[in-house]
Amino acid sequence: MDQYATEAHERLLQRIRIGLDDKRLRAALYLGTENNREVSEKAYSETEDSEGLLREARRIKREAIARLDENLDSFIRVANSAGVKVHLAHDAPGAVGLILELARKASVKLIVKTKSMTGEEIDLCHQLERGGFDVVETDLGERLVQLAHQRPSHLIAPAIHMSVEEIARLLSKHGERIPPEPRRLTMAARDSLREAFLQADMGITGANFALADSGAIVLVTNEGNGRLVTALPRLNIAIVGMEKVVANVADALTVLQALTMSALGQKITTYVTLIKGRSVLANAEQEPEQHIIILDNGRSAMRADPLFREALYCLRCGACNDTCPTFRLFSGHLFGHIYTGAVGIPWTEYTASPDLAGDFAPLCISCGLCKRACPEDIDLPLLIAKVKERYIERHGQHSINRILSSYETFVKLASATSPLSNLLLSRRVFRRGLERILGIDARRPFPKFTRRTFKKWFESHESNGVREVAYFVDTYADLCEPEIGRAVVGILEANDCRVSMPNQAGSGMPAFLYGDVKRTTGSAEFNVRHLAEAIRAGCEVVSSEPTATYCLKELYPRLLGSADADLVAAHSYDVFEFLLQLQRDAGLKHLPQVSVGQVAYYSPCHTRTVYGASPAFEVMKQTGAEVCPVRYTTCCGMAGTFGFKKGLEGYDVSMAVGETLFERIRVTNADVVLTESSVCKMHIEHGASVAVRHPVTVLWDAYQGQKPLARIVAQEGRQGLQSHAEAWRYVEGTRERTSSSVRA
Repeated sequence: MDQYATEAHERLLQRIRIGLDDKRLRAALYLGTENNREVSEKAYSETEDSEGLLREARRIKREAIARLDENLDSFIRVANSAGVKVHLAHDAPGAVGLILELARKASVKLIVKTKSMTGEEIDLCHQLERGGFDVVETDLGERLVQLAHQRPSHLIAPAIHMSVEEIARLLSKHGERIPPEPRRLTMAARDSLREAFLQADMGITGANFALADSGAIVLVTNEGNGRLVTALPRLNIAIVGMEKVVANVADALTVLQALTMSALGQKITTYVTLIKGRSVLANAEQEPEQHIIILDNGRSAMRADPLFREALYCLRCGACNDTCPTFRLFSGHLFGHIYTGAVGIPWTEYTASPDLAGDFAPLCISCGLCKRACPEDIDLPLLIAKVKERYIERHGQHSINRILSSYETFVKLASATSPLSNLLLSRRVFRRGLERILGIDARRPFPKFTRRTFKKWFESHESNGVREVAYFVDTYADLCEPEIGRAVVGILEANDCRVSMPNQAGSGMPAFLYGDVKRTTGSAEFNVRHLAEAIRAGCEVVSSEPTATYCLKELYPRLLGSADADLVAAHSYDVFEFLLQLQRDAGLKHLPQVSVGQVAYYSPCHTRTVYGASPAFEVMKQTGAEVCPVRYTTCCGMAGTFGFKKGLEGYDVSMAVGETLFERIRVTNADVVLTESSVCKMHIEHGASVAVRHPVTVLWDAYQGQKPLARIVAQEGRQGLQSHAEAWRYVEGTRERTSSSVRA
């Protein structure tokens, strides 16, 4: 890395250290973001044909951006005819200059303002204050961060990082001491704002939508302040990002439903205000004025980029903030510039500075949950990876990221040299050396590697069956736990499938995490070429690793844009999804009953990203197993190889992200946790000190009539499961005694 990137990286680590130490901040963020996700999911579940609503909302936004020039011309023409003065601003200084000029011309003293991310983007409040104007933010969250001399920490909840006690202290500075009770705090804020509404000379708003056919703007609020800001002052200005223009009110109201359900868990927000022309209520001796400033500030360049134009579909709902594991630790004050969270990275790239975007982009750990949460289905993981790639091209790559991008070389060496590699990797002195030289945290246990890989076993295995299935094994099930691969083959063969294994490389996901998109694209090209040949020969593709399934079904088609990649995506399945498909086709010959003890199930990020509901959990329920799902709306924190990086670069953050998950697993009192993800397995075993198995191995035990591990652990006791290393040895020991035929 060059000097700039080195210094930026050190600043980021310093701020991560401060954030990890702030327990109060983490508690406030967790409560706010978890509640947002839960009410949003509930709202969608209670909405008839919510998927149809989202499809229509996506169609509307894509069409609006495609026809932006036409819609914008129409909006300007119709708004001007209604007496509104519409201005175009190329950049932030141009927009601010226009507003300052209008305010000075009208002899404005006091300005009231609604919440506006576009206003934040151009630093409007501070620029007006520097220009000598009194500015009062009237949204409660914005008012609080204004009083605290901070910037918003969340797209829709500017003060989500604040505790109720902190809010009480802020409001008490401007009157008598106010107790930390929500109702009393709300009343105090309302009283302090009333006079400002009545005395203001200018009102400034943003806009959630601008309507091309009527020249109206649409404001969405929950507090009613938008109506007072636009109705009472004699001079009104709306600053509108050009991407907010849609065709008509019907389109706006459709998209509005997706916005409010994703943002607030409401079918519709409390106040939806349509404004066309000048206010007839303004307290003014002069003729009321209405101005609309259409802001570009990088949006045209974003729209011209075939990939990044997706970012213009953003509704500012904040769902990507709420589901992001690292945002939940640090808030947008660290994970963001003006626009926060995952979507803040591409937006900062274009509206502020590519270097600013690249500085905080490492906080994205590519869990993919932001894409799943996004009502507009913006492929944020891919956009972020491209931002990282551009940053690396300018400034170079961090050494540990280069090493982990080449993880397959390392794990193949470890497999080839086992058991010596396992011995060395379990030695504290050797691990400290790895940490000092390579940057791999000495506290993070490695999985055990084996020379008796799945691929070697499969070379001498003869498979028979009617249906043709190609197995994409990926790295862990090949080199670390080949029992997973053997279980997959055994279950498929028990259901009349003939299993083959085309030539394949690892998924390439670790390189994608660190912005080495070219390396991942190379893996994608290799795998797609060979898997497409197998599909054309009559095979369906099955994988047992969620990240591999995500790559085959979603990432590879975006990276390659080829017919073969689309073909592979259409014919690729998680192994449990494939079993469910066999069941639907009346091709599932046998699904045994599974008798287990106390078992919990954790759904990995990439399973949720691809499927939402887990196919593995559905199959396990059908076997009669009583499996308790562990609800967790964000990532476990391991994020592939991220959790292996030393200290603040990875390990400390991953453990902080996983704290709540580990506690939720502990309170289930489960003997065994089931999860399909190899890295989730490593993280949960290490953090929660409980044995973890891939559900396919439990199912295969049942096929063979063997006693499941959970029953054994329950019978023999869990006293030895005090650490990850002890748990691993215990699990391996019991498996050797009870499942030797699986290893044969």
